[in-house]
Formats: sequence, structure tokens, C-alpha cells
Amino acid sequence: MLPPRPALLRAGPGVRWNPILAVVWNVSVLAVCLAVCLAAAGCGPAAVVGGHTPGGVQTVSASATAQGPTPFYTPPDPLAPAPPGTLIRDQVVQGAGGIPSDATLWRILYHSRTITGADVAVSGYVAVPPTAAPAGGYPILAWAHGTTGAATQCAPSLFNGLEGEGPYPLPDIGSYLKAGWLVAATDYQGLGTPGSIHPYLVGASEGYGVLDAAVAARQLPHLDVSATTVIYGHSQGGHAALFAGELAPSYAPSLHVIGVVAAAPATGLSTIVSAIGIIDAPDDLAYFTLIGWTWSETYPDLPPSDIFTASGALLAERTVTRFCDNGLVAALAGNASRHEFQPDASTNPSVLAHARLNDPGRVRTVPPMLIVQGTGDNQVPAVLTDLFVTGVACPLGDVVDYVHYPGAGHDQVTFEAVPRIVAWAAERLAGHQAAPTTCGRPGDTVTNH
Repeated sequence: MLPPRPALLRAGPGVRWNPILAVVWNVSVLAVCLAVCLAAAGCGPAAVVGGHTPGGVQTVSASATAQGPTPFYTPPDPLAPAPPGTLIRDQVVQGAGGIPSDATLWRILYHSRTITGADVAVSGYVAVPPTAAPAGGYPILAWAHGTTGAATQCAPSLFNGLEGEGPYPLPDIGSYLKAGWLVAATDYQGLGTPGSIHPYLVGASEGYGVLDAAVAARQLPHLDVSATTVIYGHSQGGHAALFAGELAPSYAPSLHVIGVVAAAPATGLSTIVSAIGIIDAPDDLAYFTLIGWTWSETYPDLPPSDIFTASGALLAERTVTRFCDNGLVAALAGNASRHEFQPDASTNPSVLAHARLNDPGRVRTVPPMLIVQGTGDNQVPAVLTDLFVTGVACPLGDVVDYVHYPGAGHDQVTFEAVPRIVAWAAERLAGHQAAPTTCGRPGDTVTNH
């Protein structure tokens, strides 16, 4: 891990703001629409915009998931085979923290795939703008969230307290909805749904979840949703977004991905894992414990004994499966790396091989990319992102617009970069000009002014 510290990917309190807003069911508008349809003798169901709930759709209060997942998250057993992105069930959620009152929030359960190709149910949410869909349907902003943990109750679609940090929607989601983007957000495999481990920083799993959430959003009732998609992620989600961009042409050909945005993305995992067992700070222990335990549960050729001591494996299983981010940090406080991890965990060939497998940039990304990075980030240091852009993305021939935000911290950059992200996405949507690139400039980057 490079200085100043190797703690990374934490979507901290700065992101999880919690104004309590309401979603309104406008019965009068629906009644008028129904009357018009009847008078027209044969028109189809009325299109629905944000703030309006179509008749016959299950509606629940956000408070229903305050204590964790409800039966909504339990997939059918057996799970009937279906293509990736097939919607299993949906419901409208009212009163979710952080969601503008004039938007409509849907919770979704949909089919995705594990890294071995097995069918798996994944949960997420969809936020609908308050304005009517444009011709061709709402464009999709496929959002990939930062680290929340690996336990079932750590899913952002629950819109619960997340151990005191509050609901965690897309930062400044209102600006994206106001710009006309429908937000489709995955929880990732194993968050929300029972019985499946969350493969933390496993790129293919994350990428599948992101893309399939966008596909599922297009199946919601009474909504006109385009295939045109911009993928955006922060921190762990930046890692997910980069993988989703690489995978999109082959895995989700029904989507028209026009751009990928990554804020402070996790890259260079082989560098990150080289610090396992060296640092004792609780934040660092939490992230290394998440990596070690979930990878050992995901990869048959990587047993816990390759990473953990016997007591460390027991500690990891007990904490990772029980706590979200904050609780995990607290539970590991006071522990020492040398007691939890094998002395050679950071140099173990199998660990390093899996880290390289999950490094983004193994293939060229077809859509253009915007990468934003705060220079004051002490969780994903700017130097790591610099190395990815200059050493991997630009040499591959990716079209990358890489922007430094002077002094911005890990969470702060997601707010400071909103105007640029919205404008960049609008330009890709308009398609009138080629995407900008900083590859070839000094440092392959520009500074935000």
C-alpha cells in the first residue's frame, strides 16, 4: 500500500447524508390518465414518471427494512433459470432517506451470474426522475456503490441506518435525476439476498451485478427506459464500474453503454494486497479482512489458511458475516495483523494471482471513460489512480479523461465532481462531439479549476 495509508474504499459518513423525504402517490393524475385511456377506447397503460406509483404495484415504507432484509429479498426456491438481468420482483419504496420527494423509488430483485456462470438473485434499486421520459425512454445511469461490508444487511437498497451511517444512495442523486437520468443501482451479489457470499473486489461479479441491474430496470412496469447507459461508480464501485465497462459489449449486448465514470476507483489490487498483515489500523484490518475472507469463500483454490492464522480465520468469519463497515472496524479495533494474517499472506503466489485477476485494465474498454480523483484522498491515494491511468488505461488505447481535484478527499470528490460528471454524461448522450482524452498530456491528467 502506498502512503499515506492503505485504507481504501470506505464510503464514509460524508456520503451517507440522510434528509427524510417522501415519495408521493398521485392518485388524481393516475385517475385522469385512466379516464383518458378509456375515452380513447384501447390505448395502453399510462407511462409513469417520478413521484407516481402505478396501480397494482406493491408499495412499502422504507421503515420496513430498518432492521434488515424482508422476505422480498429471499429469492424463489428453486430459482427458475432465466437470462441475466431478468426481473424477479419489484416494489415501490416510500419515504427513503436521501431520495428526492418528487422521484419514484423501486426496489428490485433480478437474475445475475456468479463468476462461475451460475444463476444468482441480486437486489438493487431504481430511482425514476420527476419528469416524463424523453423520446426513446429515460437514459440509464448504472450506479456502483462503495464499500458497505459483506454481510447480508449491508445492502444500500435497504435504505437503513447502516450501523449509524444512514442511508447510502448515489451521492447528490437529485442532480442526476434532475438531469433526466434514471438511476439503476445494484447491491452486488450477497448483499441483501441470503445464502450467498459477497465477493468483495471480485471484478466480474461486481460488473455482472451493475450491468444486470440496468437490464432489469428496463422491465419495470409502465416505464419507458432506453438501452442507452452510462456506468458510474465510486471506490469499490469505481472498481466495479471499470469492470462493467470492460464486460458490457460481450456480457450485456442489449445495453448501449456510451460512457464509464469512476471516482477514486480501486485499482492495482496486487499493490493493495502487498500490505496485508503489515498494518494494524482498524480501517486497514477491516478491508484486508473483507478481501481475505470473501476471496477464500469465492475461490476454491484459495483456502483461508493461505491468508489467515487459525484464530484469524475464526475472527474473520465471525466479523465479516455479522457486521457492516462501521461495525467491522469497531470489532477489529485492538487486533494485531500478525495475529490475524499469515506472515507470508502478502507474498503468497495464489493471493497475488487472484489480485492480478481482479485488476481492472486487463482488456481495452470500448466506451470512453471519465476518471475523477481527489489529491487529498487518504483511502485511495491519487498515486494509485495515476499509475492505473498512465500505466494501464492509456497504453491500452482507452479514451480517458482523467481529472485531479486538488485537496479533495475520498468522499468529497463525489460531490465536487457532480457538475463535470453531469456535463460529460450529457455530451456523451448528445453524441455531437468526440469524448475528450487526457492521454498524452503531462501525467495523462488535467486539474479541475
